[in-house]
Amino acid sequence: MTPLASTKVFVVDDSAIVRERLITLLSEVPNVTITGEAEKARDAISGIQKARPDIVVLDISMPGGSGIQVLETVKKERPCPMVIMLTNFDHPQYRQRCMQLGADHFLDKSSNFERVIDIVREFGHASCPAQP
Repeated sequence: MTPLASTKVFVVDDSAIVRERLITLLSEVPNVTITGEAEKARDAISGIQKARPDIVVLDISMPGGSGIQVLETVKKERPCPMVIMLTNFDHPQYRQRCMQLGADHFLDKSSNFERVIDIVREFGHASCPAQP
């Protein structure tokens, strides 16, 4: 019997407290491996490109750029990861822009933080959207 492949997760948030909380919660999910974390946009892009995670948990607001820029960049990669936007900027214009750029989920930190864990548990290797 072949062992289940581990789901690789990369966490991006400008708050060390939020990153630590997410990493702690995700580390308790069976078959999940945290492959990296970042606080800044450029570190997120390079870390994601190097780690090639299955899932990225991504905030919008961060030093040196935005999660929207990170989203746009990583969704062009092959294979592209599932992206869960987890933000305090739960405004319709941000939601719409992120979904247009290929975000798989858009969650409000204040009300849906724990939903990230459910999504990771339910993860099935999704394919990248078609290139325009």
